[in-house]
Amino acid sequence: MGKLILTCDAGTTGCKAAVFDEELREVFSASAAYDTFYPRPNWAEQDMDIVWKAAAGCIRTLAEKAGAENIAAVGLTGTMNGVVPVDARGNALCRNIIHSDSRAWPQLKEIASVISPKDFYRLTGCRLDHHYMLPKLLWLRENEPDVYAKASLFLNTKDFIHGKLTGVFDSTDPSDAGLTVALDINRRRWAETLLKDLGLDPGRMPAIRRGSDVRDRVSAQAARLTGLPEGTPVAVGGGDGSCAARGAGLSGKGSAYCYIGSSAWVSQMTDGPLPDEEMRLFHYPDMDGEHTLSCGTVQCGAASYNWSLENLLGTGSFAEAEEMALSVKPGSEGVLFLPTLMGERTPYWDPNTRGALIGFSLYHGKKHIARAVYEGVAFALATSAGIMKELGCPVRSLMVTGGGARSGLWPQLLSSLMDVEARVHSDPGEATSLGAAIAAGAGTGIFRDLADGAGRVRAARSFIPDEEQKKAYAKVFPLYAAMYGRLKPLFDGIAGLDGERN
Repeated sequence: MGKLILTCDAGTTGCKAAVFDEELREVFSASAAYDTFYPRPNWAEQDMDIVWKAAAGCIRTLAEKAGAENIAAVGLTGTMNGVVPVDARGNALCRNIIHSDSRAWPQLKEIASVISPKDFYRLTGCRLDHHYMLPKLLWLRENEPDVYAKASLFLNTKDFIHGKLTGVFDSTDPSDAGLTVALDINRRRWAETLLKDLGLDPGRMPAIRRGSDVRDRVSAQAARLTGLPEGTPVAVGGGDGSCAARGAGLSGKGSAYCYIGSSAWVSQMTDGPLPDEEMRLFHYPDMDGEHTLSCGTVQCGAASYNWSLENLLGTGSFAEAEEMALSVKPGSEGVLFLPTLMGERTPYWDPNTRGALIGFSLYHGKKHIARAVYEGVAFALATSAGIMKELGCPVRSLMVTGGGARSGLWPQLLSSLMDVEARVHSDPGEATSLGAAIAAGAGTGIFRDLADGAGRVRAARSFIPDEEQKKAYAKVFPLYAAMYGRLKPLFDGIAGLDGERN
């Protein structure tokens, strides 16, 4: 069977473990669900002992299926933006305050009192936002002082799993470090001055190591629990965003991928953070510690599409909706859709935005709405690619992943709008696990390096720009781009009505 790589992805709804061969073909997989707890409005937590139990169970299942002696290395990934306080023995002192938790917004004022928003963006590559770890640390100090005082280190999801496997709890990778927003993204070191100005101890942040670092090994205790041989190399791994990038085949500047799921984004590998004075993109290091991932996120990608299926198109059939959309010419005969149904991140960063469907008349029908929804999501994603081009880093190659990659229309629209070949991933749902496998393989010599592993990622099909679409969208896209600015006063007024109802 050759050398096999076992991966563990601790996600939002559950853990998935997979085994890949040297050609990055999935051999086996196992999964286990776990709960997210919502003890108060806008709070979201996960019990890391439960997460670890799920991960260990999946790993044991695969060790038995694949033959534990065939596992050459373990690769790890997981959700980013959380905070797991651990004591000196690696025990989690409270539930993980995960990425979707919004409790720490009052702490943003404290951060803004020591650094301006622009300087914060230049330092970290990210806007100041309450979902990141840094404001959550301040929240813990203020609201859970006993937990905060006992914490030896503050970790993220995959770092905790790494510690449970190896007994070593003192490390993270550059990507997870980046989205704590406590990292100096230009120097790739903890932003010690910022931390000290906030009264936080930089010494309680973990050491930053490359994602392919395999110096730590499966401990005797973890071997008994998981069935893996003691001493099996365990890579530091990367946050799910960084692993997804490598698993999508990104290997150097200009290579990009587009994920179309409930939310959607475009992520390009760049040499460093792009100097965006309007702060439209966000950035974090690749797990190699050298490259940067520059990202633009659409809050509602497939989520807005699913909403339209249920509420506008009267069908639950994706095939039927796509058939309707394909029957209409590019531009939807003047119907435009703004897919901002849950506020928006790139490029507006405005929680007040609402969705909009305009331009329809008595002539138009469901097929025009279907086409407009597809186009609206594609326009939103192309906006991020356009910002990258504006900042001197045009997208030169594009891999499409996520559930939306199974569409025959979205990849073609993205190709035409970005004027680049769009390749569809051979297994659109596996990019994150693939990235974890690439990190472990690079660390153990199965691959020369991360780029070598990423170069082995395959595409199932490809699309090239369509000239008819390019001509049509050259006229339609500017109208789409103008919608938000024209409608913003109305969005703000509607948000005010919500405030009255609340």
